[in-house]
Amino acid sequence: MNAAAPEDHPPSCRDLVGLLAQTDRRAAYAALALGATTVTDVAARTGLRPPAAAAALQKLTAGRIAAFDAATRTYTLRDDTFRLAVQAEVRLTGRGGGDGAGGYFRRGRLTSIPGDPEVRGRVLAVVTASFEPGTTYSEAKVNAICGEWLDDWVSLRRALVDEGLLRRNESGTAYERT
Repeated sequence: MNAAAPEDHPPSCRDLVGLLAQTDRRAAYAALALGATTVTDVAARTGLRPPAAAAALQKLTAGRIAAFDAATRTYTLRDDTFRLAVQAEVRLTGRGGGDGAGGYFRRGRLTSIPGDPEVRGRVLAVVTASFEPGTTYSEAKVNAICGEWLDDWVSLRRALVDEGLLRRNESGTAYERT
């Protein structure tokens, strides 16, 4: 099963902090925020050498903070990145602080299935939202959806069934969200 492409999931708040933890990347981000659009502009505004500016912009683009337009060879900041990361964080941890679920997600994917029953339930509830109520899914489709969340999609599918979040028919060929 192929993992979902990184662009399928917005970066997490942790990912964004990690991307901006390096001085060159913060400088490149600031330059873009102030109107720079090219490697040359970023280098001039930040004092970075062009190769360092290009490397910082490449990291920001890979991290979905910035976007690169190949036709014009220009960079822009992505307006939705921080909003989407915060929305995902609030969904996982609640506004008042962490409930333990957020630590199991990186780049919008699960890192593992929690053992703690309470945290496990919160994490699996996020995954369950990928399934539409009232829709019947083939086993292949369930595997594909679970594979977008976790490389060990078999364990994730089993956890969803064991927790009663997905119901499997008697022949094991179709699933439905409960």
